[in-house]
Amino acid sequence: MMLGYILYGDGPKRPELGERQLPGGAFVTLRMGQAAHPTGPLALSRARQGARRLREAGVRSAVFPVDFPYTALFIRQGVCPVDTLPLRRALAAPMTRRSLEKLGLEPTQAVVAVTGERCAREVAECAKMLALGYRYVLLGVNSGGEAFSRSLRREYGISLVLDPSPDQLDRADALVMFSQRGDLARNNPILYTLYPGGEAGRGRLPLALPEGIRDQVEVNCDLEQLAAALYATGGLPLESLLGG
Repeated sequence: MMLGYILYGDGPKRPELGERQLPGGAFVTLRMGQAAHPTGPLALSRARQGARRLREAGVRSAVFPVDFPYTALFIRQGVCPVDTLPLRRALAAPMTRRSLEKLGLEPTQAVVAVTGERCAREVAECAKMLALGYRYVLLGVNSGGEAFSRSLRREYGISLVLDPSPDQLDRADALVMFSQRGDLARNNPILYTLYPGGEAGRGRLPLALPEGIRDQVEVNCDLEQLAAALYATGGLPLESLLGG
């Protein structure tokens, strides 16, 4: 499946398809000129035409501009913004470590909590990476926690605190949430909300795209979507997104 890249600003009146090669990935581009009246009938008609052309080119997921007024229209036409959740989940453990270091919390004193509906792969990988570096790791999941904890103890000799209370989770220095919960205050010094809709609140993961890529994209490009697209294609390793 092809990935799309939408350019919106100075450009042709009618949408134009093209190609763009960035380090780590190739994109089908759609260039759209910014209309004087973006919600007018002509502008909406051209936006629908652009979305159809992308879809006909095999694009179902694209990097959208941050100020794009036609996102909902494109979604209805079958072209959606790149999903950033897999990337944010993959970055959860290294970003948590970095944030704890910035707070000056030592691995022997920091309390880190990971929660989710069940001990799915992303949850288990995050908890494992953190437990390998920190003494106190709490794991709050509805299923799979005990088996996962046994495997960690057997393979690495480390233990997790299972089924922590809401009060314990609220007092953790870092809380990484893979699903929504209504029983937590969520006032932790470090909070990452890694579930659909969670990116709108606290806990947005700061990304640092390599300069060689940032220099090639427009100022209104959604850099998180671009990073997620390049990560999904294998074009960018996680280490390159952590910055200095």
